[in-house]
Amino acid sequence: MESTEGKRRRVTEILSILRRLYPDARLALAFSNPLELLVALILAAQARDELVNVVAAPLFRKYRSAADWAALPEERLQEELRKINFYRNKTRAIQKACRALIERFGGEVPDRLEDLLTLPGVGRKTANIVLGNAFGQPAIGVDAHVGRVSGRLGLTDQTDPDKIEADLLALVPTSDRVAFCHLLQAHGRAVCLARNPRCPHCELRDLCPYPQRATAS
Repeated sequence: MESTEGKRRRVTEILSILRRLYPDARLALAFSNPLELLVALILAAQARDELVNVVAAPLFRKYRSAADWAALPEERLQEELRKINFYRNKTRAIQKACRALIERFGGEVPDRLEDLLTLPGVGRKTANIVLGNAFGQPAIGVDAHVGRVSGRLGLTDQTDPDKIEADLLALVPTSDRVAFCHLLQAHGRAVCLARNPRCPHCELRDLCPYPQRATAS
């Protein structure tokens, strides 16, 4: 069984290769402040990031504060979000979160995990992505790509996102954690696909146990 130290060394090599492959890797959601990122993440659940960016861009120009979002008539916001799946539920989630921001945090998105987790509809993944990308904190947000690719790489054998996060925190250097997530997301979209991963063409194949496991099964 590979030791923790062995996995850490492998993470260093993985980071080096992925940085070369994806030098411009970043979060796919477009935002200019923490509130915009929070709203975009709520919209992005089970929706394509590209569509979220298209729908959200004109709204971010109109609604600039938590009070703006909270004050909108629900039916109006639903109509503006209609192209996004589950738009009714997401309308309610955005407005509940914004009202909580107004009531408890002066309308500002907090920069502490414990506070973010008190917001309606905000789980650890969303909270960590906000902390890492809006506030520059060394957080790991486990989305579908991060969970899938890290599991295939043998960095975790967990399926629960919170447990995957704990495993990765023990392996990824603090200063690389946000970038690590972006790089796994990029690789998950380009090569390590959910179905039919392109293992023969993957530049991580010598560092990855997945092809052998897949062949054995």
